[in-house]
Amino acid sequence: MTPLEKLLARRGDAPTLEDVGGEENLWAQADELVTSRLWFRGAETLLAAWDRLSSQVRAATFIADALTTENRPGIVGDILDRLCDHPGYLKLHSATLNRIALRRTEVHASALEAETAGLFLETALRLALAGGAIKRYGLLDVLTDPQARSAPIGYARHIVRALGAAYEQWRDADLITPLHAFLDIPQLRSDAAFELAMCHLSDAFNAADRPSLLTQLNISRTHFTEAIDSDEDRPDATAYRAAINAVLAFEAKDNEALSAEAAQVRRSTSEHALWLTNLRTGWRDGRYDTEAAWYTLSADLEHAATHLDSPLPIWPSQTIQHILAVYAAHRSVRLTSTEDASALQLLVAPRIEDAFAAREGLLLHVHALLADAPPDWDRHAAEELRSAVEVRLGLQPEDGPGKVSAAASFADLAAELGNHVLAGLPTQMLESVKNSLADSAIVLTRRLPIAQQEIFNEVVTVLEDCDDFKNPTVRQDFVRLITQSIRFLHTRTTRARAHHTSRFAYLFVPEPGGKLPLENTIQEDLQDFLDGNLEDVDIEVTDRSGGRADIQVTFPGFTSIIECKRTKGRTTRKGLRRYLGQTVAYQAGGITLGMLVVLDQTPKTNWIPNIRDNMWADHLPSPASEQRDRWAVVVRVPGNRTPPYAMTTPDTIQQE
Repeated sequence: MTPLEKLLARRGDAPTLEDVGGEENLWAQADELVTSRLWFRGAETLLAAWDRLSSQVRAATFIADALTTENRPGIVGDILDRLCDHPGYLKLHSATLNRIALRRTEVHASALEAETAGLFLETALRLALAGGAIKRYGLLDVLTDPQARSAPIGYARHIVRALGAAYEQWRDADLITPLHAFLDIPQLRSDAAFELAMCHLSDAFNAADRPSLLTQLNISRTHFTEAIDSDEDRPDATAYRAAINAVLAFEAKDNEALSAEAAQVRRSTSEHALWLTNLRTGWRDGRYDTEAAWYTLSADLEHAATHLDSPLPIWPSQTIQHILAVYAAHRSVRLTSTEDASALQLLVAPRIEDAFAAREGLLLHVHALLADAPPDWDRHAAEELRSAVEVRLGLQPEDGPGKVSAAASFADLAAELGNHVLAGLPTQMLESVKNSLADSAIVLTRRLPIAQQEIFNEVVTVLEDCDDFKNPTVRQDFVRLITQSIRFLHTRTTRARAHHTSRFAYLFVPEPGGKLPLENTIQEDLQDFLDGNLEDVDIEVTDRSGGRADIQVTFPGFTSIIECKRTKGRTTRKGLRRYLGQTVAYQAGGITLGMLVVLDQTPKTNWIPNIRDNMWADHLPSPASEQRDRWAVVVRVPGNRTPPYAMTTPDTIQQE
């Protein structure tokens, strides 16, 4: 064993680049190291120091050469996990890793080769699911290969699970047929039935109407039963089947069955969680999150059902939160991120709306709480419920000033009663409540997808140094504006031209003979979005720091200005700083926080930036030490987009 191998064999974390004598010393021994059983420790050292390497290409080649021959599943699985989670490596070498992964799936004759090939298959799936430069077509050829059915069980089981995950993401009907073929293999029947059940559950959550939803739920439930019958040790299938039964029992007002099924969900989910300890794999996180959401939903269904049948018109805030969670259930348990699928609301919403419409006191309760809603409230769901019930009752807020003034006086009364109650609470308790409100950002963002949470965390980290942002009142509402802006960026980034009205055409390449849109298109779209999400928004407001503000958002105690721009060039972070002077100029008469929203109209024929690259915060130091610094959140909305099917491959990828 060489001195380097002895160092790499040391217990604990891999040695640092400095421990091995620097990059050049490692390269001097690379030829011997690549064939050593400890090569993966050298790879860990390189990945840890990736941004400091003088030759990242050489490091990538070293890793690729070793992966081409490595057959130990434990080593393969660990190093592939590291590579798939390493943005620096993936930025330029994901195509190389994908080629290696697909090639290694071809050899799976022995049990050891089968397990290793399965790990490489998962890697190819992870790369394709990441939504980056890797196309899914090579992977689809592997997944739908007719010969996979006769492969060793160890590899075939990976195929089955990958087919299910791929269908949930891409909803390609060609992935369903191979799954049915695996039902004939006794050792794989349970896994194949479970994946088919999850596929139909995904279809259910995207159903357009109630009959389609019920059909897909019943097919899914049948497959879950088949998975349980084939392997009784399937707490995951048992939990999902019970969750479907719980939803159907809720709609049927069968509270006894609902209670029993909800208890089964909790038992099975807890059992499965114990089984999953230390066995989670990153590419299946969506499944685990869905199980957790079903667990929560079962508790909410049980709680909501009990109180919907109660004649009492006044409930604690916590209870009505359960009601709202059930009312918005389709957002919590959907397997895919389709924005406009109504899914479970087709079943659960009517019962809730009927209860609120039957006893108008419940509607008043929603009005009262919305007047001064707690920070952890799902305000959007509450407004949807209020609007739906008012429609059922024939009430229209626009009918006349009497209704508006009555609602206002009701809000004032609720606020006054709240102040009276708070006055009698101990100071320590009030301080605790104040601190929890200050951390409301956690509640606002915990339901966001991971990529959106990363945007939020990065923006807030920059704003932490702003004195105005430290003010609890400002922070609470500006955090809400940040969250709404992230959602706006997400929806406008994922919109498809063919499935929406012409109002969103400004996001795409103009029709032949058409012109690129002006900035007022994104200005009006953003204003409508914020206004529809309960913000007090005005457009083209005059007398703002000597100018006219594109969008003004009014909160209790302060206003925030959003400057809107469109540009056909210099859309880098550095290039967009040219607009920040005007953006922060509007901060002269209020808080030192603002926002810049830019419609990026550079051509996008082969690449759309990831959402995390399109939103950030900038700190602008003041030109004089005795003046206050300024801060701006920047949102770059990708316009002039080409549909994905028409995109060409970037040169950097072709060169790989």
